[in-house]
Amino acid sequence: MHKLFISIIFILLVQEIKAQDYPQDYFRSPLDIPLLLSGTFGELRPNHFHAGIDLKTQGKSGLKVYAIADGYISRIKVSKGGYGKAIYIQHDNGYSSVYAHLMRYSGKIQDYVVNNQYASEKYEIELFPKVDSIRVKKGDIIGLSGNTGGSFAPHLHFEIRHTHNQNPVNALHFGLRVRDDISPIIRSLKVYSQSETTQIDGEHSDKLIKVIGGSGEYTLKDTIKVSGPYALGIHTYDLLNGANNKNGVYSIEIFVDNLLFYSMSMEEFAFHESRYINSHLDYSEKTESNTKLHKCLIQPNNKLSIYDFLSNDGTIMPHDSVQLVEIFVDDSHGNSSLLSFYVEKVNYDESVPRDSISYVKKFPFNKRNYFKNEYLTVDIPANSLYDNLNFDYKMTADSTLFSPIHYIHNEKTAVHYSYSIKLKTNVPTSLSSKAFICKVDDENNLSYMGGKYENGHISTKTKTFGKYSVSVDTIAPVVSGLNIYPGKTMKNSTLKMTIYDDFSGIKNYNAYIDGKWVLMEYEPKSNKLTHYFKSDLKAGKHRYKLVVTDKVDNSTTYEAEFYR
Repeated sequence: MHKLFISIIFILLVQEIKAQDYPQDYFRSPLDIPLLLSGTFGELRPNHFHAGIDLKTQGKSGLKVYAIADGYISRIKVSKGGYGKAIYIQHDNGYSSVYAHLMRYSGKIQDYVVNNQYASEKYEIELFPKVDSIRVKKGDIIGLSGNTGGSFAPHLHFEIRHTHNQNPVNALHFGLRVRDDISPIIRSLKVYSQSETTQIDGEHSDKLIKVIGGSGEYTLKDTIKVSGPYALGIHTYDLLNGANNKNGVYSIEIFVDNLLFYSMSMEEFAFHESRYINSHLDYSEKTESNTKLHKCLIQPNNKLSIYDFLSNDGTIMPHDSVQLVEIFVDDSHGNSSLLSFYVEKVNYDESVPRDSISYVKKFPFNKRNYFKNEYLTVDIPANSLYDNLNFDYKMTADSTLFSPIHYIHNEKTAVHYSYSIKLKTNVPTSLSSKAFICKVDDENNLSYMGGKYENGHISTKTKTFGKYSVSVDTIAPVVSGLNIYPGKTMKNSTLKMTIYDDFSGIKNYNAYIDGKWVLMEYEPKSNKLTHYFKSDLKAGKHRYKLVVTDKVDNSTTYEAEFYR
């Protein structure tokens, strides 16, 4: 008990040292409705940790979004993916705030953005206004909430960052009123074999175990029996009052026999390290079952800064007596859950062989790795892997494609940096400009991965292992008018189109009225383009033209005369 007390005191001291004196009354809420969250800071997202909190907007777009404090707009970005329409404000106290997925900007901000879009003849744009050129005061309306970019439902993505390094900080530490008195939920525990001879409950393989309990207290049905070193992973999430979303947790601590063994917390992180999430989570489990487990085991090339305390890189050595293991999971509001269980060391029959795993070459994680045969070249930069890899490869014929299908290892292993692949292809020269490398899923669906054709080979870069081949795209994008057709009198304030390409995808588009470029906002989720007519468009006949090009330069042109 004395050791447990010392360990708890250690955690509190570490958190106190890490925690800053976050201002509690300096910032106001970015919305004027009660705050409900659909996402928390540090959640496990595809290839990144969630850098902010997601605020529900009552299932709709168009809510007023407010500057949380005095400052100036330092950056504005409009993109068809990612944050969509976003505003960045630098405040006077050393912090910055970010507001993303907006429907539109307000007043002079909107005019500033649109004028620059017309000047550059681009919808997607990134602007860095001069210091103090666009000042805002606390409570100023800076835009309307929306669903732009990589958002799948209307909400406001909101961040607070350190201005000096742009590291995002857990925004729930700044006094925002979010109701939460629910302890984190723990669903399952995974036990990893950490040696060639370790067996877990009589099996050589890793084991996923369902937990029992609830209301903050969890355990296992049986004692875990191991024969050698092991590690742990945990499937856990947090719930908040008034919402059903499964949110990320704030911290995880593991105690072994009352001594602190592992501790991590989502206080802040740097964007350049965010992709290391693919080493932190159980990437294989995510790929196979879409279950997001915190893997409390640190691979050699995991460079995350979220770990507060770590013993033996997360590998636990069993001893001859039974071990007590306790895993504490906390949320950002101080609600805590405990999973406690016992681990017993046993001597299993070592004559039972571990299943052998086939591979063609050993890849050290910290060196450049190269694999080549007559049909394929793979070139992986150093430190692109999180651990040493027994690289596997095979090839199968496919008469529907312009290359065999190459099984480059498997999708259950993550890759950090882009690596190069070059495939030999039998694509005819007449189609070479339309050829590209594609990824093949388990249902034989193809996805465009790009590529450059040269002398019978196509090369590209990718960040995932899996099945690759070569295909072509000769079909131009489909373009349709939603509220325009030749000869129509346009009484509405908008002109709307849909554009769609089901293979390589849309690369660019340009629209013109009477030969002059006009802005059309693009929403890929609905394949919709929208133009807002300017007030200076004169009455009478006009000619509209839209040119849409896909990623292998197939092009479609739509033209129509209309009247105002």
